[in-house]
Amino acid sequence: MKSAEILRDVAQTLEDVEKKINSLKNLSDKNKQKALRLIHEARENFLQLSENLATDNEELANFFLKRAVRLKNNTNDRYIEKMGEKEYMKDVSAINKYSKVAPYDFAGEVKILRRAYRAFLFGMVPFYIVSGIFGPVYAVTALILIIPTLLAMLSLRKRGNLGLMLSFAVMPIPMVMGAFSIRYAVYAFNDPAELARIAEAFGRSITFAQGVVAVIGALGAATLILLGYASYMLYKHRHAFL
Repeated sequence: MKSAEILRDVAQTLEDVEKKINSLKNLSDKNKQKALRLIHEARENFLQLSENLATDNEELANFFLKRAVRLKNNTNDRYIEKMGEKEYMKDVSAINKYSKVAPYDFAGEVKILRRAYRAFLFGMVPFYIVSGIFGPVYAVTALILIIPTLLAMLSLRKRGNLGLMLSFAVMPIPMVMGAFSIRYAVYAFNDPAELARIAEAFGRSITFAQGVVAVIGALGAATLILLGYASYMLYKHRHAFL
């Protein structure tokens, strides 16, 4: 694959950057050591990726190469004196982040993100259903979360860091609600008076009431399990989001 050759060029360019960093005078020792660590890590990531390609993407590989070449050209005392250490370190951190994002585009790991996205999506749906069942207070809470949930879904599909942050912000309440639903289901099954109240409210039999309670418990479990999985996978693969 052509991308493999380009990614090796990226790694080689970053090796040149490492050599140039050692000769810098306008970069503090602390930042110099940090830059060397980040560049070395990025170089190893790109080199390893070049040997494990599953998808050929020349356009993206060339983008990484251009960023690496730009960093190489900017690795000099004149640039750092003009732009400042902070700006230079941003460029270093960016190339390191790209090296961690790249496997999701070249090594087929993007399918992991799709599973996490689906778990988030299908985990939120039961939460909205259960919230409507439990009454106005819970329904209002669910309504408040609708907009950030939609924004999180849209951004996650584009692998935006905003979507990652929003998903972590909205998941705790549904997960707590899921645990509450399970607890309520256990309580209702063991309380004939509660089952009778539900049956009376619907004008149906006790068996029907038991079915309602079972559905609530199942929806709560689905929310808890799916969002628990989504939160774990999104955190584990947080480097995939820019």
